[in-house]
Amino acid sequence: MSLIGKMEIGRPVGQKALKAVPDMILEIEDIRSLADEPFKFIFWASNDDFQTYESALTDDPSVSDYKCLTELPERRLYQIQLSEEGQQNTLQPIAVEQDIVPISLTMTVEGVEFVGRFPSRSAIITLKEKCEELDRHFRLINLYEEKPVEKDGGRTNRYGVTSSQRGALIAALEKGYFNVPRETRMEDIADELDISTSALSAQLRRGQKALLRHTLANGSSI
Repeated sequence: MSLIGKMEIGRPVGQKALKAVPDMILEIEDIRSLADEPFKFIFWASNDDFQTYESALTDDPSVSDYKCLTELPERRLYQIQLSEEGQQNTLQPIAVEQDIVPISLTMTVEGVEFVGRFPSRSAIITLKEKCEELDRHFRLINLYEEKPVEKDGGRTNRYGVTSSQRGALIAALEKGYFNVPRETRMEDIADELDISTSALSAQLRRGQKALLRHTLANGSSI
């Protein structure tokens, strides 16, 4: 069984740009790299001045280039390519080497909160050692073993979420229902799923409850 770990892993790459917008929150959507090319981080930015942030990106020594891929009223999707300095300070090579799979990665000027799937405890120790080598703070928040759970009439789901609950949660997430402010109405999601709003509301509540029970409420430390 793999392990799910939640941890703080120090300052983010691109911290200089974030200092210009201290309330900015970055949520990683994807990390890409072709052979012998710098890593590209694709992330949503929200909660601060986008123009100030973009100006600061041009002066950040860890960033060689950036693009704004999508503009929405309350958030924007960016792609940044790391500079040589950024490459030297990112933890992504260790994640690739150790087969660590990111689940969520949130960056602020204060630091990085990472949730990932780890093949073993030694992979977590290797990540911790790399953080120390780069003079990055490391703190394990919680850790639990990923186990199958029998739900939905015998259907196996590692988070205890049924297929219908998963469909409702994913649809709500993709439509921006969980954003602040919300970018869609529950009625619109219910219409798309061809269910009533009361059924959708119940699926969202039960799905979130299952996720919390099998993630944050099921933690242990090492």
